[in-house]
Amino acid sequence: MVSNMQQQTKIDSALEAVTNILIGAGIALLAQLIWFPVLGKQFTLAENLATTAFFTAVSFTRSYGVRRMFNGRSVYQSLKTKLRAL
Repeated sequence: MVSNMQQQTKIDSALEAVTNILIGAGIALLAQLIWFPVLGKQFTLAENLATTAFFTAVSFTRSYGVRRMFNGRSVYQSLKTKLRAL
């Protein structure tokens, strides 16, 4: 175990989350454009982009929040201690 691991800064966490989300948003948009017609649903490109943007915002919030939660030493150490006790 490495004892001097550095924590990510909030900016680094946000940049990682944005990169992850942008990749996911592109994949999600492509999936929607392929999958919705298979289901017999027709949406305009603007509607697909709006749907992707909404879920992208939700995903970013979740991803950033989870990253910050686990990056906090007190939360992480507390979780580790509790998991080891099991």
